Amino acid sequence: MRRIVYSFTVGVVLAAAAFLAQPSQAQPFTLDEKIKPTELKLADYKAESETGQGRLAQISITQTDPSQYFFVEGVSIYSPDYVGITADDPSSGMKVSLHKETWEQAAISGHTDGEGHWETKFKTTGDFGIQVVPDKLPAKYSIIVWVGKEVDPQLPSPFVYSSSTGGVWLSSKTIIISIVGLVIVAIVAVLLFRSRSKAVTACLVFGLGLGLLLPMPASLGAQDMSDLKNLTKALDYLKKFLELEKNNKKMWDDSNPLSPGEAAPDMDRRGPTMPSSCAGERQSSEECRCFAAAAERLNKNRLMLEKMRIMVANQKAFKDKAIALGNSYAQLHTLMGLQWIGIRTHDIEEPYAQFKTIANQKHQLLMAAIQDSLKTISACEAKMGERDWYEKYGFVYYEFLYDAYKPSF
Repeated sequence: MRRIVYSFTVGVVLAAAAFLAQPSQAQPFTLDEKIKPTELKLADYKAESETGQGRLAQISITQTDPSQYFFVEGVSIYSPDYVGITADDPSSGMKVSLHKETWEQAAISGHTDGEGHWETKFKTTGDFGIQVVPDKLPAKYSIIVWVGKEVDPQLPSPFVYSSSTGGVWLSSKTIIISIVGLVIVAIVAVLLFRSRSKAVTACLVFGLGLGLLLPMPASLGAQDMSDLKNLTKALDYLKKFLELEKNNKKMWDDSNPLSPGEAAPDMDRRGPTMPSSCAGERQSSEECRCFAAAAERLNKNRLMLEKMRIMVANQKAFKDKAIALGNSYAQLHTLMGLQWIGIRTHDIEEPYAQFKTIANQKHQLLMAAIQDSLKTISACEAKMGERDWYEKYGFVYYEFLYDAYKPSF
């Protein structure tokens, strides 16, 4: 049991060190040492079609055990994912299940159809597992795992064009409206400042026709021609699947997270808007060059905050379910319970505390960079007549991001 939990410890520490890198432990978690999953390694490949770009893992299996386990590592939540199982003999049915946090709980499950095939699409982050249980043994089948190219997430702009900014001469009506607006902004700023200590939950953010390159037989090792034929058949299913999907962005938009409680990007959350004389089409003008550069840096760091939110949430979910599983095992025997107390403290809770420290530090660094971008924008607005832009608008937006993306453990 310690050997398996140790892999979780190493994974959490390394994930915290690299922060946005994926944890190195092999999910799903288990304390059953009889479960020894085989890794399906994703490899880059070239494709003629943009839809087919991504990474691919493939394997042909002759299964003689009642259950066979596989896992895939290093998947991005911003990539569309596909898993297909194709039996060599269509009459040989098999149950297939995908797992996220633990092997004891399936996230998606199904059974091969009359043609001996089963497939699904989803999106997830980190690792996931595949379990295959044939109706009869031995069973020959092929597995295809395709992870598409990352989509380019477009965060909604927090800026709205306002002709009232950027002008030195203001009408009395404009001045009155501005004063009223500043009073409202000040009230909102005070309320947000007082609520900083409260956690705020944020949801921001082929061979043939498509040009998928079929591996040369030499890459299949000792697999016979029967395996190659079935593997080709499995790839053909992938080709048909991608043809229907049109493009990977649409597939990503239509895909659900693998695990029901898994955190996923929410690109609709924008927060309070900020008026700017350089927003919209004016952003590309010569006088707004300083604004454009700062706004680009701001959006990149906003995306980093969203990625951080997803990683922290999913690491917490994984840790909670791993502990819950260990607690259930500990109830089986007093000696096992005593052993589990030490493992839980030393191998899970202590490294997770290190992860939390580094996550909080990363949050502070990102917020400092965001504040710098907002103050740069304020300087640009001042050149066009809008003084104290950060104090009026940027500060409120900074406070919103600070609370919305503060790591919640």
